Amino acid sequence: MNTLVAPPPPLVSPVDFDLDPAATGLELLRRWAQRADRVGGFPQRLAARPVEFDEGSVRIVCDLDPGHANFMDLVHGGVSAALVDVAGGSAVMTILEPGQSLLTTDLSMRFLNAAPVDCARLETVGRIIFRDARKAVVEATVSTTDGLVIAQGTVGVSIRAAR
Repeated sequence: MNTLVAPPPPLVSPVDFDLDPAATGLELLRRWAQRADRVGGFPQRLAARPVEFDEGSVRIVCDLDPGHANFMDLVHGGVSAALVDVAGGSAVMTILEPGQSLLTTDLSMRFLNAAPVDCARLETVGRIIFRDARKAVVEATVSTTDGLVIAQGTVGVSIRAAR
């Protein structure tokens, strides 16, 4: 019988981010960008953070480490999917009014190229292509820093009323 002993998971802090209901989504995104290394949870594990944003668009960077690799020593496709999701939510975040929140409702992906984990960084640009009062659709492209497109995706996002 083979016994497998997995190494302990990397240390990730619990989520530590103040979702101030009086702040606009753009203000919350600005706060995330200013303290990206200390927000905890999945954003910290993914090592993704917003670096450029304006109403309806965002650019997210993800600094890669060995934990982003699959068994083929390539960036795992789930990393690209997560980046598309993060870019979708972040682009919609730029248009939220105080008290509103968001929730991804659907995600579609097209994987176009493999990214070696030693490429160091992926960038994802998300742009709103449709919006009304209750929903938005974002197109997102994941690329290496030298411009190789890794994946493209579309994210449906529900805009939830202030409570």
